[in-house]
Amino acid sequence: MTDPSPSPAASDRPSSAPIRVVVAEDHPAVRSGLVALLRSAPDITVVAEAADGPAALEAARAHRPDVVLTDVRMPGATGIEITPRLRETGASVLVISGFDLDEFVLGALAAGADGYLVKSEDPQRILAAVRDVHRGDAVLSAAATRTVLAALRGREGGAPDEAPPASPAPALTGREEDVLALVAQGLTNQQIARELFVEITTVKSHLSHALMKLGLDSRVQAALWWQQHRGS
Repeated sequence: MTDPSPSPAASDRPSSAPIRVVVAEDHPAVRSGLVALLRSAPDITVVAEAADGPAALEAARAHRPDVVLTDVRMPGATGIEITPRLRETGASVLVISGFDLDEFVLGALAAGADGYLVKSEDPQRILAAVRDVHRGDAVLSAAATRTVLAALRGREGGAPDEAPPASPAPALTGREEDVLALVAQGLTNQQIARELFVEITTVKSHLSHALMKLGLDSRVQAALWWQQHRGS
């Protein structure tokens, strides 16, 4: 099993330390496969496994992982339901599912997930996704991206079930606007830093401030907000 001793917060660990992951999946064979895949990468370590939602939350609170890789459907509480509480532990949340149904994709992103993958993804894509969300970038499978774009087109077309317009957004600085625009284009923090000729830490700071002002939880939500409110 895993080390029961308390784990330091992600921000307190050396940048060269392996990415610490909790794997939450109720099917033992699938969970074993994911754990074996992650452990095959020298820069990733699995610190705990969970077979249901409550156990995933307990593991995240005990081990303070960098990333939680969680199935969308589990006993006790779904991956979507626990995502906000997982994020409270400081972890990035990568939802992985056998389903690419709209309700799961949009529900996970609305809950604050940093990414959504389907289990049929290439193994190397899953490893790359863990690294990407750990860096603060967003990850969507091709199917999830199509779902998001379709939802945006529906809103633009005035879908019957469209929510009423949100209240005016708080004032953003020029740099925050710049960063959000590039996030919406799918650029990573590193790419944004090069584009704006600033340090990655500066990009992260602007994005964090923008998220706080807008009341958003994740990079994906920021990209969607920009497309809805600033996109042409």
